[in-house]
Amino acid sequence: MTRLTSLLAASAAAVLAASVATAGAPPATTLDVLRAGTAHEAVYCIDVQGKEALAVGAPALLFESNDGGHGWHKVEHGLTVSALLGCSLKQGVGLVVGQAGTILRREKGQTAWTAIASGSTSRLFDIDLNASGQAVAVGAFGTVLRSGDGGKSWTQVAIDWAAFNPEGLEPHLYGVTVDDAGAITVVGEFELILRSTDGGATWSAAHSGEASLFDLAIGRDGIGYAVGQKGTVLRTSDGGASWAAERTPTQVNLLGVKIRDDGAVLVTGMRALLRGTKGGSDWAVATPGDVATTWYQGVAAGGNTQWIVTGHRGRIVELAP
Repeated sequence: MTRLTSLLAASAAAVLAASVATAGAPPATTLDVLRAGTAHEAVYCIDVQGKEALAVGAPALLFESNDGGHGWHKVEHGLTVSALLGCSLKQGVGLVVGQAGTILRREKGQTAWTAIASGSTSRLFDIDLNASGQAVAVGAFGTVLRSGDGGKSWTQVAIDWAAFNPEGLEPHLYGVTVDDAGAITVVGEFELILRSTDGGATWSAAHSGEASLFDLAIGRDGIGYAVGQKGTVLRTSDGGASWAAERTPTQVNLLGVKIRDDGAVLVTGMRALLRGTKGGSDWAVATPGDVATTWYQGVAAGGNTQWIVTGHRGRIVELAP
């Protein structure tokens, strides 16, 4: 089951609760609904950079905020694709990806979004842009696209999949990061974590296993996390070169992860949020008290103490301790 399919399977879930009961170390958490959607909507990705924020979802939803993610307005872009799935915001430049190879771009200081030719018809799940204008998008059946001009133009990256599995299968790739030095880290099916330090010319496998990995985040100090099926959390302390499994108190599918500047970690998923402290050595589950089937996916830091999460029914929600 692909990431998108697993998410849409939760479309009959009940409405978000107004509070979260937390098991373990973290204090009780309050939910403040910033944007209430409808039963047929979902918000898959959010990115917050200072006062600017961006969120995308289905059906073809694109939202912007100019107050750090507290107030949102819908952007009419004219696309007919069923879903926008990934987003990245860096120094005022916005990038969005979605179904059928869709890439949208917004220039710094402008309001209009422009459709960019990707050269691909694959479903694109995630995108990341670094401060020097290097961008990478990943998607279905091993799709990797690269841009060196801030997302204005794209080329497809060829990967020899036979070097990573005997059958030469092209795994779905669900998450990507590009650090300030240009190192690319990608996660996907088969618990695969791929690394490239030369702009995508060559690749090495940093990890593989059984579970699908849906998202990753790596901080500037080199500490990072990858999350996926059945409560899987992997941790790196060397910028993604090596990974080790974390012991977590959940078996639910985990869909998103974000590291805050203070080192706190929040993981989103099916029916649960997972909070990490002390560099991820302590994990505790926060579960909506009367909502057993709600899911969250997108996650961003909304200040020094808050988190903003997105997901089922098109909701955008702030979590405060």
